[in-house]
Amino acid sequence: MSQSLPTVLVVDDEVRSQEALRRTLEEDFTVFTAASAEAAAVIMAREWVHIVLCDQRMPGASGVQFLTEVREKWPDAVRIIISGYTDSEDIIAGINEAGIYQYLLKPWQPEQLLLTLKSAANVWRLQQNNQRLSLELRAAEPVLASKVEMKYERVKRELGLDG
Repeated sequence: MSQSLPTVLVVDDEVRSQEALRRTLEEDFTVFTAASAEAAAVIMAREWVHIVLCDQRMPGASGVQFLTEVREKWPDAVRIIISGYTDSEDIIAGINEAGIYQYLLKPWQPEQLLLTLKSAANVWRLQQNNQRLSLELRAAEPVLASKVEMKYERVKRELGLDG
């Protein structure tokens, strides 16, 4: 395959959860793992991460707190919370503060997790394409305006409307 796999950063303070998620995802994604928000931030600064899959309840920073930082520093990363808790305040904060793409519940089903992360990788790819096309359009605008002006002037001359 010519393209590299999308990258996922799994942030969970439970090593067994990290390993289970890694085993589920490693065939379709390049997987990095971190046991804390601090360790995850180091990886984010070093690697190009497409998706961050973060536990909500961890010692130190919560998932929402860390993903809010990710949103500010690495806004292109698609942010997902995974939690065993359905606290509506956490979910609302995740959406409003961290701009999360999904709030997944533990225990998770491998097939559903893979579908969600593949969808997140597609969202990331579409965002990148949109940004690239926006830049190309902005760069093309003056060139196109110039071409239109030249054609307009030529038509005016050919029809004898220039004066």
